[in-house]
Amino acid sequence: MKTNQIGFRVVASGAVAAGSLALCLLWTTTAAAAGSRSNCAKCHSKVHLDFTSTAGKHRDMECTDCHQGHPPEVVRPYPKCADCHEPHLKTMTDADCGRCHRAHAPKTVAYAADIPSDWCLACHAPVKEALLTGSPKHAAIPCTVCHRRNHGATSACADCHGRLHPAAIMARFPKCGECHHTAHELNHWPEPKPVPEAPGNQPG
Repeated sequence: MKTNQIGFRVVASGAVAAGSLALCLLWTTTAAAAGSRSNCAKCHSKVHLDFTSTAGKHRDMECTDCHQGHPPEVVRPYPKCADCHEPHLKTMTDADCGRCHRAHAPKTVAYAADIPSDWCLACHAPVKEALLTGSPKHAAIPCTVCHRRNHGATSACADCHGRLHPAAIMARFPKCGECHHTAHELNHWPEPKPVPEAPGNQPG
């Protein structure tokens, strides 16, 4: 009798689990088909928060503009990034996009230290030109060494170089750029533009 009771409990719990799974699948399929963002948010609250706060232009879209169906009925219910967006480089794959951007928070750009500098310089062309013409030492350093983890982050010169000059010089010139220009154009100052003469000083 004890064995039968245990067996009955196992069968009963299995039936309940199967029923719960079926209800869950029915709910997700129905919610996905309905296309209401509020329906999706009932299960995907974190995604909904990211989407409404940092999604940029994606924020004006409905979930079903990208998500067609719901797992497990549809294994991959969303398009590739390149279906809508031009990649920074032609060699980049859909997986590469996800290393810096998140679809639900694309304006929050975060990355690991091994991101290739070519990906950064594909958008920052003036920086690339400056590095190649004016800062050979810094040009050999990956972008992520100075710009760590988040887009727009910048390290201080002293993080790598410390304080190389005597205190008196640092007190007089507290900003490294006053003597060394920018990190991308190290010690390479542009040619000064000629100052136009005042009208009364012009010959003739």
